[in-house]
Formats: sequence, C-alpha cells, structure tokens
Amino acid sequence: MTAATYDPIPTVELIAWDLDEYQFRPERFVRNKLLKARELVACRLKDHSSSALCEEETRRLRETLDCQQARLDLHAEMQGLDWSLGIVDLRHLLAFQRRLSFNPRVPVSHAPRQSDWGSLFKFSFASPAPVICDVVHDADKRTVTLQSSNPNLHLRVRRDPAAPVAVHAGSPFFEVAQYAGRWFLRDGYHRAYHLLHAGVCQLPAVIVRARTLEELGAIHPWFFPEVVLLSERPPFISDFLDERLTIEYDRPPTITTLRITMEESLTSLLPAFLSGERS
Repeated sequence: MTAATYDPIPTVELIAWDLDEYQFRPERFVRNKLLKARELVACRLKDHSSSALCEEETRRLRETLDCQQARLDLHAEMQGLDWSLGIVDLRHLLAFQRRLSFNPRVPVSHAPRQSDWGSLFKFSFASPAPVICDVVHDADKRTVTLQSSNPNLHLRVRRDPAAPVAVHAGSPFFEVAQYAGRWFLRDGYHRAYHLLHAGVCQLPAVIVRARTLEELGAIHPWFFPEVVLLSERPPFISDFLDERLTIEYDRPPTITTLRITMEESLTSLLPAFLSGERS
C-alpha cells in the first residue's frame, strides 16, 4: 500500500440536524454555526410532499428510458424491488446520508450540461463499476480476505451453486426512492452533489417504490434515523452545497475488509452415527 493511500479524505457533514457519534469529526468546531444552522432550517416550510418526478421530460424521453429498462444488469440490481424509470429533479430529493467524503484519488466525473441528455443518461446508467481490491488467501487459516478503499465493496449471494457469492463494487445506477410519501436519493450521492454544483438539476433515474426502510436503504447507524427523515423539516441533497448548514474537515482513509472463512462442522446425526443406529 503506497503512501498516497494515507492522504486525508475531505468530508462535508450536515449539522442542522442531530449529530451522531463520529470519531473523525473535530471535537471543537464553531458551535455558534451549529445553532445558526438549526435556526435556518427551523424557518423552512413544513410541506415536503411535492413530487420529484419531471412528468413532461419523462414522457418526452420515454423511448430512451425504455431502452435502459431492458438492461439485464439493471433487472439483476433491482431484483425484488418495485421500480420504474423516469426523470427527476434533484432539488426535491431528501438525503439520509449525513456525510459525503471525497477521496482525492478517485477521479471526479465531469458533469454534463443540462441539455445534453445523451451524456446524462450515461451518467445515470453507467457500466458496472470494476472490482478493485487486494486479495489475501491464508491457506493455514482457510480464509480469504479482500480489502479496498471503496466503501461500497460488498458480498452478494447468488443463486448459482457453483459460485454462490460474488464481490460487488456498488450500484452503477442513479437511484431515487419514494418512501412514506417523500422522495429520497437512494444511491448516487456524489454524482448528485457534482451535478447540483454544476447547475444541473434534472436527471434520469431508477425510481424505487420502497415499502420499508430497508428497501429505502437508510438502515446503517451512520445515516439519519427515520424520525429525522420523516420530520417536518428533513435534510435535502442540496443542503450539502450550503456552507451555512455544513462543516468541512479531513478524515483519515478507511479500508473495507471482507473476510470469508471456510469451516467444517459435524451434523446433528453424529450421536446416532456413533451409537451405531441406522435409518
């Protein structure tokens, strides 16, 4: 692992809502800013039921959306979910992530122009992300360890008995979700941040009709809890661009570790086998 791996990771965190326990957040930052951020949010309107769907653009681009909907990898990614495709307005999407971290070693995708729908579709429906990780096989301990700086690296169970577990680097699709009458960004937070920063607000997306918090994807303890997401004044994606509602700091890089251990165990039939019983 090279020295560049240890470069600090710039992080933006929303502070106008409850703060979680986070070891990398500076212990001392301007508390007065926190109070002003909460006062600013308290002045917002309470109605957040407006739809993020751009109906006219969705109708106009239906043929292109249908071409994407035929992708087999998209169906595999959305398996078990109720979903469709459409054009959404990023300004109406709520956020369940508290923080965005920007790894300086990961190249930033150039934001297309709002009028360039061909590039925007490529931006939202990208090719699967390559799996880049270090693999260590310890034959003595019968373990396989995978390590990566990609926080989205995870194992996925498949129905193939010959290869029941696959390594995934995260969804390549821009995903939003309807949950409890509200519209959330489900996957694609960094892309949304860069698009909004470039003045782009309409984007093709997978639209998941989430029936549970698990289907929404907001289940990790480092996300905002449901009580905040369904509150009168929840956080928006666009709030990450408002310096009055955020703090910025560097955190050390973290490594995602996946470990597979191979074990043998005796079945419950062992006592009967030892006693000489036969079925």
